Amino acid sequence: MDVLAQPQNPFVDDAGTLVLPSLLKLFCLPGDWGIYALATYLPSVAQWLGLTAGDYGSAYSAAASVVVWAVATILLIMAWAAIRDFDRAVTRGVSGLASETMRRIRMAIARFKYRHGSKRRTEPVIEVTEVPDLGLDEIRVLRLHATLGPGYALAVSDVAERLEARGYQIRGVLERLQGLQLLQATVGGLDGESAYTLTSLGRIVLNKKIAELKQRSPAAQSRRTAKA
Repeated sequence: MDVLAQPQNPFVDDAGTLVLPSLLKLFCLPGDWGIYALATYLPSVAQWLGLTAGDYGSAYSAAASVVVWAVATILLIMAWAAIRDFDRAVTRGVSGLASETMRRIRMAIARFKYRHGSKRRTEPVIEVTEVPDLGLDEIRVLRLHATLGPGYALAVSDVAERLEARGYQIRGVLERLQGLQLLQATVGGLDGESAYTLTSLGRIVLNKKIAELKQRSPAAQSRRTAKA
């Protein structure tokens, strides 16, 4: 079998002038080079198939080009999907890291100001003439926030997890305590979730409620009866 000439450059004509190729020539270009490669490296197979230079741009070339373009399209889609997934993963990671870093920085600044800052001050004296009526769940939430150190806050999900309750139930309790000015909302949870800290008024009310509960306990009533 004679050696096949290379497929003609579709952008250059026989005179060596630059031309604008047709869509058909561009589409069949992978098939033409496939025929050339087959005739060059596997001449016995090309001879058995009867391939010649006249098959450039033929149905054989078009069929081979369909396969090549299909594979190339699939590879491009897979590559684009991989790049997109990688970009999303990096974006989520960077966003989560930035959020967590900012939260830790705010907590560190708050602790530093509380311990060493010149703006450290004592809690103002608050007179509570009427203690609001609080349920057991609300008292439990206040006691949980009273255990936090300076600069720390509890998000809704954190409170629900520690009290083994559902988020929507705890959210209502937190909102009522915020409305009573016993808790104050701040930014501290992940994904923009609201977090809460105990106010000075909340600490005073909590102490009064705990004292009332102790007075109502059977042991306290028994001591009062014995003294009487």
